[in-house]
Amino acid sequence: MRRELEQVDAMIAELRGQARQIREEVGNREDGPVDPGDTALLISSAEEQEALIEVLEDRRGKLRERLGMGTQG
Repeated sequence: MRRELEQVDAMIAELRGQARQIREEVGNREDGPVDPGDTALLISSAEEQEALIEVLEDRRGKLRERLGMGTQG
């Protein structure tokens, strides 16, 4: 279970970085007008990653509880 917890933590960190990078890309467009469809796709992708993060955080909390580590962290 500890190994799984480490994997979940790593996946959360990676997804947070990707979602942050996508949102920064959307917010820092300096190349003029962009296709609204492309922007919507990027935002949707970030939202999907954030939803997955929530699922993984729930899984992490359950693993921590089973390991007697509490739910925070």
